[in-house]
Amino acid sequence: MIRIAIAGSGGLAQTFAYFISQTTHPFIILSRTPQPTLTALDYQVVVVNYENQDDLRYSLQGIDLVISTVSGNPQINLIDAAANSGVRRFVPSEFERPPARRRPNNLLDRDKSHGLDWLRWWSQRTHMRSTVFTCGVFYERFARGGLVSMGIGASTSVAYQGSYLVDIGEGTAEAVEYNMAGQPIFVSMTSVNDVARFLVAAIELGLHDWPGEFRMSGDRRTVSEILSWSEAVRGGVPFSTNIIKAQDLNTHLNHATNGLDYYRVARIQELIATEQRCYDFTAPNLNALVDVRPISFWDWLSSHWA
Repeated sequence: MIRIAIAGSGGLAQTFAYFISQTTHPFIILSRTPQPTLTALDYQVVVVNYENQDDLRYSLQGIDLVISTVSGNPQINLIDAAANSGVRRFVPSEFERPPARRRPNNLLDRDKSHGLDWLRWWSQRTHMRSTVFTCGVFYERFARGGLVSMGIGASTSVAYQGSYLVDIGEGTAEAVEYNMAGQPIFVSMTSVNDVARFLVAAIELGLHDWPGEFRMSGDRRTVSEILSWSEAVRGGVPFSTNIIKAQDLNTHLNHATNGLDYYRVARIQELIATEQRCYDFTAPNLNALVDVRPISFWDWLSSHWA
């Protein structure tokens, strides 16, 4: 039995809670405010103040695993409290891109690099270890309403319908298909539900042998395939598409920055990250260890937009 604390009460945390609730592992949800909807599901919600170490440490007593869906200073404080409370394993709020491919000084970082550095610092001084679960891009970025339709990423500029590559509902797209070397750009992707299923399956393996990073993948497709399939799922009507060349991305970024268009800055930052393979990886190590059969991108896309 592994005692689990899920930090956060948004859509991602709720998805994790749902799948963990199907196991025998007890869990609590750490939330800044009461959550009567979650309490009605028989989930144990603990109201915490992320600025109060005593409060956090008290709430984490007896916890083996912390799964964080919060970022910035709240996550840093949570890491401190977990390290001082005997937590064995910490999963940071770091699910889409591989940390090793993070771009420096990225506006989309949201202080996550600091969190990873802080976890490494504590691992040298305590028995707490950390594991990042890397899944690539969430399929739900391409959903009606985008990720925010699931209560995920509302505080960012890139979680809304159409903020990444294609707006299927409006029939528009803006993307870069080939990298600087003229090679097709690939994107690794997984549905939110499958990320939760992979996480639960890893928990069933036990925490002792977890590596520093688990990589999972539901599918891996080129940007060109994503655009083509998006058109196909809406009846094959050609989208209004703006294809940007890789060598022109920085020009677009500078233009958006100078124009104080922060929504577009975030969008171009994501295109740059995609061109630089920040969302692409091969040989996902978690897929081979657990009995999870993720839904393919086409099956998810055609089901969602049917």
